[in-house]
Amino acid sequence: MKLDDRRRAIVTDVLLAVGLFLLSLGSVTMLDSGDSAARPPDLWGYGLIGLQTLPLIWRRRAPVAVLAATIVGFIIDRGLDYPGSWAIFGLSVAIYTVGAQLEPRRSLLIGGVTIDIVLAWTVIGIFTYDVEPLALLSEIAVLGFPLLMGRESYHREQRMVALERRAVRAELEREKRAVEAVAGERIRIARELHDVVAHELTVATLQAAGARRVLSEDPAKAEEAMESAEAAGHRALTEMRRLLGMLRTSDPRSVDPQPGLGSIDGLVEQMELAGLPTKLVLTGTPRPLPLGVDLNAYRIIQESLTNTLKHGGPQVSAEVSIGFNNGHLEIEVLDDGRGAAAAITEEEGQGLVGMHERVSLLEGTIHTGPRPGGGYRVAAKIPIPQP
Repeated sequence: MKLDDRRRAIVTDVLLAVGLFLLSLGSVTMLDSGDSAARPPDLWGYGLIGLQTLPLIWRRRAPVAVLAATIVGFIIDRGLDYPGSWAIFGLSVAIYTVGAQLEPRRSLLIGGVTIDIVLAWTVIGIFTYDVEPLALLSEIAVLGFPLLMGRESYHREQRMVALERRAVRAELEREKRAVEAVAGERIRIARELHDVVAHELTVATLQAAGARRVLSEDPAKAEEAMESAEAAGHRALTEMRRLLGMLRTSDPRSVDPQPGLGSIDGLVEQMELAGLPTKLVLTGTPRPLPLGVDLNAYRIIQESLTNTLKHGGPQVSAEVSIGFNNGHLEIEVLDDGRGAAAAITEEEGQGLVGMHERVSLLEGTIHTGPRPGGGYRVAAKIPIPQP
């Protein structure tokens, strides 16, 4: 309970207790005028009225103790045959509080015992003080109904608490999913940057280095290499703009189409222009692929060829095999270089990790490693979902 709510509850209880006490004092005179058999009100009678009402100030902090005090005040008050008053409603408020504050089993036990005590005392009064039998019904109503209302209030409060907790958990889950989504998007963009931009920059760098080496001997070839490097740089910038555009807007119409296996001939041509002779082998009957499979297959081949170009050494060549077999897409990239894994640093090895993650997300398998006779091999098998 917040501080302001606690203060408001205390003020409410003080006003309730004092107000009921004053009303009960006033009711004694009115009820006493028609009850000649009752003991005249005196200081002890007023004190008993106070015992039945003023403890309600602490009813939220000590509901059982307050109920016990009001019962004692009520029993003594009735036993001494003081005039009836509204102080009995203090007992009603106290038993309501027990129902509202305590867990159901305990409140039922304490409330039931309280009602039994009051009814037993009333039965004694029927035989000894000429108390009307109808008093039993009135006391059942005065005590039983508040107890039931208190228990209903308890259940309603518990439901509200459960709903608040559920809302808090749901909010935390939404925040967690949002954080995970942001992290996943960052990883995806980082992978895209690595796979695409790093590839194009690698091509541009190698072409520029080749142009520098042959500039004096073969200017025409150097010019061709520089044109290829320029084209690779433009492609890298285009891809960077595309990825940044994805960050700036969620409108899918503003995003260029993603590459797929339909663009694989262009990738092979790029690699050959960069100095990596690449053979492309297609087996099986090509079929339309889901976008996720199509894009990731392209990226796996692109990353494999980029690693070969960077780490395969001089005079290296590569072969790309793509097969559509029995509901699976099979990809194999072979090279005859010195073994890319031997030269890949920890930072650059993120490309291999990315390939494994891509295939894992597609529920496929992938094997990467040096070939027994030299070179490097990347082999992936990706299931093709049935339409």
